[in-house]
Order: sequence, then structure tokens, then C-alpha cells
Amino acid sequence: MKAPGLATRPAPALDAAAAWYAARSRREQILLVGLGVLLAGTALWLLMLRPLLDARTASIARIAAYEEVMVRVRTAGPPGPMVASLDGPLETAIPTQAATFGIVPTVAMDGDAATVTVSEGRYDSLIPWLSALETSGAILSSVELQRGAQPGSVNATLRVERP
Repeated sequence: MKAPGLATRPAPALDAAAAWYAARSRREQILLVGLGVLLAGTALWLLMLRPLLDARTASIARIAAYEEVMVRVRTAGPPGPMVASLDGPLETAIPTQAATFGIVPTVAMDGDAATVTVSEGRYDSLIPWLSALETSGAILSSVELQRGAQPGSVNATLRVERP
């Protein structure tokens, strides 16, 4: 059950504010209303509109960055370096191709095949080189990788044949 006087009676602070406002002259009341409108507009701008506009600007910038990436992806060439086929004898073609990956192999010929040894080669260079060897038409009939002495390095022995 509600107390009968509480629902219709305003708060004492509002009574005091209304009495203070009524005690002002008409000119001061107009200035106070103008100040209230100015404060409300400033609060609306700072608390609502400005964050929304900043979020919109950030979204537009992100969309532009994504579109730029998509254009780069669409216009990019084939992935990885273009690797020429192994022309000439294997003992010269393999070191030439390996040099483009920063690898210095030792090649020993065994008939039509070559045994290639790489000592302390960088793993992150060796694996793309092996892929390039296969792409260029060579057949890797065996590949042995062993951990090298330095972090990130491997010792590799592989047998390369022509098709």
C-alpha cells in the first residue's frame, strides 16, 4: 500500500530549485534556459555524436585498408619466387638454383642422379628451395633432414633425379 502524499509530492530539492528559478528575473530565466540548452547540446555532442562519428571514421579507414589488401591479393602474381627449370647438368644447375635461396650445397654425381648435401642450412630457406626443386621438374627420391648445431639450422642429404 502506498502512502497517499508521496506519489504527488515533488522532491524537496526540486521544490528548492523551482523556488530559486522563480526568484530570478525574466532576463536571467531566459539566460538560464539558454545555458541549459547549450549544456544539453554539448553533452549530446560529446557523449553521443562524437563517439559515433569517430567509430564511423575508424570503420571507413578499416574498410579502405581491407579493400587495399584485396586489390593487392587480386593483382598479385603467383605465390613464391618464379623458379626456372633445371637447365644444364645437375652439378651446375642445382647450386645455381640453391644460391637464389641463400643455400650452398655440395653436389656429387652418381650416374644420372645427384647426391646433394647441405650443412648447417637455414630451415626456413631449405624447405622453399626443396619445393622449388620439385616445381622446376626435379624428382627428390630421398630427403634426410637432421637438426643442425645452431638453432634454426639443419643438415640435409637428398637425392635428385631428372624425370
